Amino acid sequence: MTMNSLEIFLNWMTQHTIWVYAFIFIIAMSESLLVVGLIVPGFLLMVGFGALIATGHLEFWPTALIAIAGAIAGDGLSYWLGRHYQQQIQRIWPLSRYPKLIQQGKDFFKEHGKKSVVLGRFFGPLRAIVPTIAGMSNMPPMQFYLSNVLSAVIWAPLYLLPGIIFGMSLQLAKEFAGQLVFLIVVAITLTLLIVHIVRTFYGWITPQADVLSYRLIIWARKHPILGSLPDSLVNPKHSEVRAITSFGFLLIISGISLILFNHYIFNTLLLNNIDAFIAKQFIFLQHPLATASSSFINIFNNHNFIISIVALFSLVHLYLKRYKSIVFLVSSLILPWAFLLFLGSVSASFNAFSHQNYNSSNLFIITVSVYGYIATQLASIRSEKKSQLIYIIAFILLSLIAFSQLYSAQQSFSVLLGHFLFGVIWVAILSIAYRQHPASSKLKSNNTFITNTLSLVSLVVFVFIFSGNVSNDKEPEEETKYIISYDGWLESGWGILPAYRNDIRGYKQTPLNIQWVSSESEIIEILNNSNWQQVNNTMGKYSNWFNNISQPINLPVVKHLHNGIYNTLTFIKPTSDNKLMVIRLWPSSYFTKSAQLKERLWYGEIALTQITKAPFVNYLTTINEFENVLTPLTTDLNASFEIRERTQEKGTSINWDGEIILIK
Repeated sequence: MTMNSLEIFLNWMTQHTIWVYAFIFIIAMSESLLVVGLIVPGFLLMVGFGALIATGHLEFWPTALIAIAGAIAGDGLSYWLGRHYQQQIQRIWPLSRYPKLIQQGKDFFKEHGKKSVVLGRFFGPLRAIVPTIAGMSNMPPMQFYLSNVLSAVIWAPLYLLPGIIFGMSLQLAKEFAGQLVFLIVVAITLTLLIVHIVRTFYGWITPQADVLSYRLIIWARKHPILGSLPDSLVNPKHSEVRAITSFGFLLIISGISLILFNHYIFNTLLLNNIDAFIAKQFIFLQHPLATASSSFINIFNNHNFIISIVALFSLVHLYLKRYKSIVFLVSSLILPWAFLLFLGSVSASFNAFSHQNYNSSNLFIITVSVYGYIATQLASIRSEKKSQLIYIIAFILLSLIAFSQLYSAQQSFSVLLGHFLFGVIWVAILSIAYRQHPASSKLKSNNTFITNTLSLVSLVVFVFIFSGNVSNDKEPEEETKYIISYDGWLESGWGILPAYRNDIRGYKQTPLNIQWVSSESEIIEILNNSNWQQVNNTMGKYSNWFNNISQPINLPVVKHLHNGIYNTLTFIKPTSDNKLMVIRLWPSSYFTKSAQLKERLWYGEIALTQITKAPFVNYLTTINEFENVLTPLTTDLNASFEIRERTQEKGTSINWDGEIILIK
């Protein structure tokens, strides 16, 4: 979703609050409803509602009251179902598929009695089952509804509070690091979503795995020709080598065929458009800190690092005398690599896939396969909670790697998605084979700590070594310089520079209304002599964020981002009405030439800022009023200047007369 689309959606919300509040009621009700509450990510949505409250798109009291009403209704309906159907409800789908959860609810209700309805509201999966257990146990309606209402009154504001705090931090952070904040939001959201998906899927697949394996064996016996491969995969009495080899070969052929079929039969323009759209969004998200983080995360997608990880775990298995595990682990590396090599040769032979870069350097498929299989190996010898944690960490790592690949424009979305699906299928095949044909260990359990410690230390060493290599792989790009004539710049060349600052809040939000031909030292000298102060943010100023400050000059003035780059120069000047004029300048790639003199062309913004007071925080925000802001600067300057006026583009909603100042 682009920022303009987001703004349209938020405006729609403010104009159709009845539908928004109805949605909030449904979410709050679903979060507490029998079984449904296990699926609906209610916490994430409630946090989102809280953030909308902080940004002024929703009112707190209506949102909180409607969420309370929804929570009461959800628990009430679950209680009625339990009271009406009694023990029979345990045998009705879908509750019949969760006998373990029902027993946990019964144990919880037995232990806490009347308090269970209040406490259960705040305990994950139990929230969706405790009211039903209360009804099955014939808890008096008066006692239940007192507990129901009390817990809902606490629950709704408590779940909205993190979003409200987060929304307030967004209001603060958007002034200087919108891209970084947005990336953090995406990372946190994806993390919470991954945790929810992994827990839900793990809770569903664990009790079904043995049943599915048994059914597959029965089917294979009834169909000896077609069932020979799956039978050797899931039947512990048969060797799994034939199944792994055959399935691997079929997977390669299927993958190549699918790509060829898609390329020659279907129109690949759709994929190209999707890839181009996503790539464009990541261009807007460039931020220095995020770029550094992306470079570090890409270490884990480095082929030398992956091979080192495989070698490390192979040595551990060799020490544990799990020779079969080494074969599985090496298979997770070799088959995806063979697929990439074969795909590269097919691409070259048929001159196919011209819109994508299919070659052996696209390692995400290997990354998914190796890390995914290592996760299944580690999870197979751990408890249920630890297994879930391992899978969560693995999925988060893979998501971060994919995100970093997109962020750094090293790979397109469609290729990453294809690699992920192929890798997951191969990991599933290996995991089933490993689960049904486990490798035995002859190592005593008291030595496991030593192997785990050595593996962890080796992993840290690998990261340290490869981080140094990766950071030096890419040579710094030489700055591209463009030369325009001085007179040409004054006449019409000024129009080649961007008119608006490009930040995550959306294009056309802050006008770039200054262009200045000079050296950096001369700009500093001229502005200092004109009663402008160059910004020097000390720790004392930053601490003033949390003090009751009345003078804006005592608060830090943060840098702004344009196309992922911070402004180089920042100057301030107080106004008579307790506001602060701020100039921010970026160096462009253009130089003007007059006779023998060649000077850089700078561009930037001049705007008014004021103190914004929030609970516990005071900070400066830009006033969205850009008319007549050039007057103080033109009055102060001794240098010659000219005024030009840009034509406002359609769809621009900011208050700006289009004037820019050309200083020379």
